[in-house]
Amino acid sequence: MRNFRKIWFFVVILFCPVVAFADELIVEAPTIVVVNERFQLAYSISYSPDNKKFVDFVPPTSFPGFNIVAGPGTSMSSSIVMGGGKNSAKESRKFTYVLKATKEGVFEIPEAEVKFEKGESVKSKKRPIEVIKEDPNKAGSGSGSSQQQTSNPEDISPDDLFIKMEFNRQSAYKGEPLILSIKLYWHNVTVTNLTKFNVPTLAGFDHQELQVPASESNQHQQKYNNKVYNTVVLARLVLYPLRAGEITLAPIETGAVVRIPLQSRSGGSFEDFFLGPQSKTIVKQLKSKPVTLNIKDFPAGAPSSFNGATGNFTLAAKVDKNKVMANQAITYSVTVSGTGNFKQVNPPTPLFSDKFDKYDPKTTENVKITETGGSGSKKFDYVLIPRSAGEFELPTVEFSYFDIRKGDYVTLKSNPIHLEVEKDPSGTNIQPIISMPMVTGKKIEHLGNDILFIKTTPLSTLKPSGYVFFASMDFWLLFAAIILIFVVICFVMRKVTKDKQNVALMRNKKANKVAITRLKQSAKLLKADDRVGFYEEVARAVWGYISDKLNMQGAEFSRDNVQEKLASQNVPQENINLLIAVMENCEYARYAPGNNHEGMEDMYNEAIKAISKLENLK
Repeated sequence: MRNFRKIWFFVVILFCPVVAFADELIVEAPTIVVVNERFQLAYSISYSPDNKKFVDFVPPTSFPGFNIVAGPGTSMSSSIVMGGGKNSAKESRKFTYVLKATKEGVFEIPEAEVKFEKGESVKSKKRPIEVIKEDPNKAGSGSGSSQQQTSNPEDISPDDLFIKMEFNRQSAYKGEPLILSIKLYWHNVTVTNLTKFNVPTLAGFDHQELQVPASESNQHQQKYNNKVYNTVVLARLVLYPLRAGEITLAPIETGAVVRIPLQSRSGGSFEDFFLGPQSKTIVKQLKSKPVTLNIKDFPAGAPSSFNGATGNFTLAAKVDKNKVMANQAITYSVTVSGTGNFKQVNPPTPLFSDKFDKYDPKTTENVKITETGGSGSKKFDYVLIPRSAGEFELPTVEFSYFDIRKGDYVTLKSNPIHLEVEKDPSGTNIQPIISMPMVTGKKIEHLGNDILFIKTTPLSTLKPSGYVFFASMDFWLLFAAIILIFVVICFVMRKVTKDKQNVALMRNKKANKVAITRLKQSAKLLKADDRVGFYEEVARAVWGYISDKLNMQGAEFSRDNVQEKLASQNVPQENINLLIAVMENCEYARYAPGNNHEGMEDMYNEAIKAISKLENLK
């Protein structure tokens, strides 16, 4: 689905650019700059020359807080757009300035205007730019400068390159969603790649990964400690604390590939002019600071129906029909909707009458994970079969959650539902079994046309009539065989039912099937050269396989616990190392830039090898 959306978006952009950009004068400029820094400001517009004819560009009269170094420079391009069986022309114009910030503060780039024939015009929107004090340690101007003011160019300051774990807040209730952003910052250096990146084990939390917007996953500028840093968000997770108290997250470690300049050779600037400035690439090991979070426990006085859900929810209950016949199934649905921690929304336990057969509920989840937690609904369908006629009132359902904004518990109750059950027509025609009368000396009467009473004539008057199957040896052998088959079927069905109730066993048996399905999907992504989707699918296959095999989930499912449990089951250390290497390489490859198809094939083969070596694990 995600790939389909990307393709559809690409088609829309490719064939409908006039619709996307017409009548909009776009301002392109950084959001933050340093005093005395030069930067580029551009106004761009696209339109259809068939419908509009360009007349003039009216620039702002001045740029408060900035000096004009150069401009406006004008560029124009034309293209033909194909779509819908009709070709159309598109014309684009761009007006570029080079500005220089003169003082600190927040300044607005004024409106500019593009005029067309027939009195039509388009104006740009005002664009704020923050100007901060110049960093005295920064050499040169412009972002991404690689000059290093140290005697040893490899001695990179921790303030110029670091990795950081950022939370949207440091304190939360148990079960309240926290957003963790893992970000790389650099300043005065040039970063070209990352060598290795591991998401922390996050013991004490349930977690889910969030999609990082392109504006943050790509390099952008940000103000931090009164400096302008280049930064990129490596990963973003939503965490649900599972216990109260202070929880410290271990540091994240990674290696950054940094390009640093070398001192000029003996030939001086003349040699540099022909051969270019020399630089070298080094790997700088980075380690974030640990983060301690204060997780508050729920207050006393929790309702009996509270299971740890936090957020803001609504409750609704209904049946698919209010009038049924006895022995006819109905569906009783309970839906919990809203925003919050849906992981702790468990099936309620309504107390139905003993005149109903009840079955375990089927759960349907429609939840979207966002930066505010889960949003959507969770539905529980109970199948009920009334066994007698009458009028019934299905019990109300109670659901409680903790409202973080109020700091108190909220209990929701559904409305009672009236149910009318009619008699089963097929059940009213069942006749009671008639007892066989005792033999007496009286006259025997017929009980019906299809059943006759036993004859009582003397044995001497009976005549043999050939072979009779009933009560013969063959009859008793067949009867014994049927009984034996029945006993075997009962034994097999009992074992199958017991195995199905054993969740760990079923997960273990299905682990290989689930992993093969996921690896087939990753093979498709490999052929499509979808790097991000491929590594995500391989990671799911390996993590899901080992989770099902070891019956580990939640907080206990960590890399250390997996190694310990595999070792306890006498798995060879080389097989354990292979599995862990596949896990770590998948995690790294998902966030590291680049696109190596051969590396993807190697990763696919390594994943299959790691799973096959653990297939005999019980």
